[in-house]
Amino acid sequence: MPSPPEIRNIVTSYVEMMCDSRVDDIMELFDHQATAEDPVGGELVQGIEALRSFYGAAAPLLQVELSGPICVAGNQCAFPIVAQLTMGDNVSYLDATDIFVFNEAGKITSMRAFWNPEELRPQRQANAGSGTA
Repeated sequence: MPSPPEIRNIVTSYVEMMCDSRVDDIMELFDHQATAEDPVGGELVQGIEALRSFYGAAAPLLQVELSGPICVAGNQCAFPIVAQLTMGDNVSYLDATDIFVFNEAGKITSMRAFWNPEELRPQRQANAGSGTA
């Protein structure tokens, strides 16, 4: 099982790869039978080819950055991000919390992104991710 520092390094690499639309490199982080649910409640994407298609469509539209700590517990982690979504001339922002589950080999077996499409906004918030409950 990957250690907490290894998991944090994988997440940091994932964020960089997303910003650079490095889909092939992103696929190297995932197990061949991995799943993605983005957003949670949406369509479940399963298997490396379906993931490649999903990230191939999503990554070029997104610039993401960590907006808080990468919290690791066992073989899972959760981390907040703020994302800029660009579709043509339309730019929107969203806050999300992603959860990854890792296998013994250190590959991601599950990615779940918690965000609400109805909460897309036209501007980045100064303190994104630091709201109170």
